[in-house]
Formats: sequence, C-alpha cells, structure tokens
Amino acid sequence: MAKSILISSFIMLCATVIETAVLSNISFLYVVPDLVLICSIYFSVLNGKFAGETTGFISGLILDFMTGIPFGFNCLFRTIIGYGFGIFTETIIFSGFVMPMLCVAIGTFAKYFLTFLISLFFPNVHILAIGIISKEFLFELVLNVILAPAIFKFLGVFKKSLAVKDIKEKVDHA
Repeated sequence: MAKSILISSFIMLCATVIETAVLSNISFLYVVPDLVLICSIYFSVLNGKFAGETTGFISGLILDFMTGIPFGFNCLFRTIIGYGFGIFTETIIFSGFVMPMLCVAIGTFAKYFLTFLISLFFPNVHILAIGIISKEFLFELVLNVILAPAIFKFLGVFKKSLAVKDIKEKVDHA
C-alpha cells in the first residue's frame, strides 16, 4: 500500500508542476484544467476510501505549498472528494469514456461547492471562490471532462503499480 501511495504522490507532484508551472503560463487558457483533481479521482476509484482520502490530502498539501492559498484549504476539500469517490471502488467501472467524464464532472461540481462552503466559514481569508454559474467554472468543467478519459487511460498504463492489492483480499474475506 505504501508503494502505491508513494507512486500516486509522485504522479500528483508531477501533475501539480504541470498545472501550476506550465498550464498557468499559457496565455490563451482562460482557466487551467485541474489535472490533480482528475488524478485524485482516478486513484480514489481505483484503490478505495483510505487511499482516496490519503491521495486527496497529499495532493491538497502539494497544491497548498505550490500555490499561495492558505495552508489546509486544498487539503480539506480534496480529502473529502477522495473519500467520496473511494466509496465507489467496487461499483464504478471506468474503462470507457463516459464514466471518467461523469466522475470528473461530479468531482468538479463537488470542488466548487466545497470551495464555496469553506469560504463561508472563513470570511476574513480572501479565497477565490468562483460561483458555479460563471464562465470560469464552465470552462474548467469542459476542460476537465474532455481531459478525463485521456488521463484515465494514461494512468491505466501504470495500474499494476498503482493498485492496492489489499482491497481485493479484504472484499473476498468479507
């Protein structure tokens, strides 16, 4: 399990660097796609609740360090999203195009909803809370949904080293 989380964390670090250093500097992109969210959803659905919340927390931690957002902000909602998608480990088959797109669309909605809720509890901290009815949200949603199948297929190449083998054994014993 530790090997899987370490490899997932390395992939999250690479996705964060691509997202913050490369994609954020492309001038024609109105909003940057959330590659880290897409990877986190993949790891959550692949490995379950514990690995989902762990990779969600680690991805949030990396994003908090790389961006200037207050510490713990990304950790909180990404942990919740990771746990939420980890619940559906045995029920979601994400080998096609539709399920990755649907999962990432739901994850993007959850990200914006949780960002809005968290910003309500911290009114003194000026966090960019973009509303769900905005062109920024719609642009990010479209980018995330379009990129989801390609990223899921790419991560599927590393499925053997990313999958936690304990999950199948625990389900068989239950």
